[in-house]
Amino acid sequence: METAEHGCENCGAVLPERFAEARMVTCAHCGSTSVLRDEVFRLAGEGGVIRDAPSLIRLDEEVQVQGQRLMPVGLAQFDYGRGWWDEFWCLDADAAGYWLSADEGDYALEQALPRADWPKRFRPKLGAEVEIGGTAFRVTEAETATCVAVRGAFPEVLEVGESHLYFDLTGPDGEIATHERWDGGEGWSIGRWIDPWEVGGT
Repeated sequence: METAEHGCENCGAVLPERFAEARMVTCAHCGSTSVLRDEVFRLAGEGGVIRDAPSLIRLDEEVQVQGQRLMPVGLAQFDYGRGWWDEFWCLDADAAGYWLSADEGDYALEQALPRADWPKRFRPKLGAEVEIGGTAFRVTEAETATCVAVRGAFPEVLEVGESHLYFDLTGPDGEIATHERWDGGEGWSIGRWIDPWEVGGT
């Protein structure tokens, strides 16, 4: 792991740089978050309070998911009113990024969908259908989530207290997709549900 030459603007501790595209890092010493803007890390705020729950995934501990080795380098926690879930930003051996989510014993692995592959026509509401890469998906959940805590490093800026809309879509054979909307942007990711028995240490 390489070490960045940037220091935390809150306490001065050296900030770790997990990968070249890191846009956000939390300080392991004081919990402050720093955001890379114009090639300079600037203090963004506090990292929030992580709620503990039993999990097969831990930050900075390599995990094997369906035989694939992943390193969780970032953890974001989201509250959706009825509960909350953990979202881990993971890197594989080739530094490809994955979102690995854990929600009350349910696990899912997704990657960002390239913009060129985004659905051209999508009605964001429950029951709506859309085709992605030749597979038919249906919206099964539509909620608002709020980021309540962050730790580690991420390829994008996640602000504690920021809320966004998300739509969970399900395919015919366990495929999943997620569409998210926030002020000034949107995104798509695609992946699959993971059997908890296929998540474990390496």
